Amino acid sequence: MATLSGRLQPAAAWAVRGHGVVSAFLLAWCVVFAVPVRAAPPRSPGAPARFFGLEARGKRIVYVCDRSASMGEPAGRPLANAKAELLRSLDDLGDSQQFGLIFYNERPLVFSPTGGTVRPVFASDDSRRQARAFVEDVQATGGTRHAEAIGAALRIGADVVFVLTDADADHDLVEGELRSLARVAGGTRIMVVQFGAAGERRSPRLAELAEGTGGSYAVIAGE
Repeated sequence: MATLSGRLQPAAAWAVRGHGVVSAFLLAWCVVFAVPVRAAPPRSPGAPARFFGLEARGKRIVYVCDRSASMGEPAGRPLANAKAELLRSLDDLGDSQQFGLIFYNERPLVFSPTGGTVRPVFASDDSRRQARAFVEDVQATGGTRHAEAIGAALRIGADVVFVLTDADADHDLVEGELRSLARVAGGTRIMVVQFGAAGERRSPRLAELAEGTGGSYAVIAGE
């Protein structure tokens, strides 16, 4: 815009020295076309990411969601609710924030729109559309193993990891997995949401992992 304004300056000066309607018209033309056009402001990168009532600030947010068979019962509602909340959370991210998606049962299923190295992507309109298509294709099947999926989220450089599961204590982390994940987490905050009866601590080691990284643990109704 500075270059355009510079080209207009001689015309503006000539108009000021001149007289009458022509000079007034040229001066008005210079003023109008020298005004820069303002783009719509981007969404704030400082806004916290929110997921099922938990929130945390970060530039790289990774969502890790259980897709085991139990997430399909009753009538597919737990997984449907998880998908809806995940997409809503993505829509609220700022333009300069990045996100990653991992669904898991016994193994992680990782969102990788480029098909190459897995890394968080910027929350652009295009990446959100790709994420929506990925999420809509996910089906509930198989068992539950948390550690590999959470570890994958930590390895791709997340600032914040949101974990959602409906698993009970029988599928909790074992002590060695807890210690390993806590060591790898570094400064990453892990936020755990568990579907179940409110107030019930269904997975004590997942809760310990969350609290040990400065995150939070909550149990909510998933249906």
